[in-house]
Amino acid sequence: MFWTKWYLGVLVGTVACLTNSIAWGQNQGETGFHFSLDGQFRYGNITGFVQVPRGGGVATTSNERPKFDELGINQAAIGNPSLTLGWNNHNIYAGARIVRLSGSDTLSSGLISNGTTFPAGTSVHADIQLDWYRVGYEYRFAYKYNRASVLSFYPAVGIAIFNFDYKLNGTGALSAARNFEKAAPQLGLRSEWTPEGPFSVSAGVLSSLAFSTLPLLLSVDLTGGYQLWGRPDHGGVAYLGIGYERIDEQDNQKVSNHIKASIGPELIAGLKVRF
Repeated sequence: MFWTKWYLGVLVGTVACLTNSIAWGQNQGETGFHFSLDGQFRYGNITGFVQVPRGGGVATTSNERPKFDELGINQAAIGNPSLTLGWNNHNIYAGARIVRLSGSDTLSSGLISNGTTFPAGTSVHADIQLDWYRVGYEYRFAYKYNRASVLSFYPAVGIAIFNFDYKLNGTGALSAARNFEKAAPQLGLRSEWTPEGPFSVSAGVLSSLAFSTLPLLLSVDLTGGYQLWGRPDHGGVAYLGIGYERIDEQDNQKVSNHIKASIGPELIAGLKVRF
């Protein structure tokens, strides 16, 4: 959780400096209907495992295995498209985090997955899907200084759906597979600072509420943007930054399905167009 704590520290420190150094006044915010499209790419190192028993039975899975690195999976390339529809300061958002992993390797030790035994020395290929989707509501609080600098906050509430799919194939027609979907409530906070000029800074935290057996779907990011055309509330912004995300899903079977992935630090690149 180092990256989460680091990000929160940066966000709190930035906001504190801004609010203490200058006198901000509340702004009226956006008016009328507006919408935005955001296409984002994230890339980073991934660690974790996919523990998949058969029917929750004892001895039907190796503990916290297979790990991603023993399947030849060490990086994750992630797509993150989103759409926001708004009226005045009220926004409805929807998006998809597309996490598709694929890798091949030779097992250095024996593995049991979904009741199938893969002996040491077996060549395996894995296709793993860790997609999650989101939909929710956010409200914009905007504070303005002078005529051009605006600091905005977007607290959000919504729902996230985790869509897991796992296929592992080995030599000798060995195979294991599992898939399921699970939903959880989600909270978020996004902030954006647009000073005078073409540059801007944006940051966000989005996390499901992982109580009981609900999945943890956590994402944080910090980006810097450049206005390619138009103005902040109507135009195109290209941005670069860093991020971190974590997926942790564990059910309550006698032997749990347990999927855990930590991705980061991530490089983030994207384009957002506002209408």
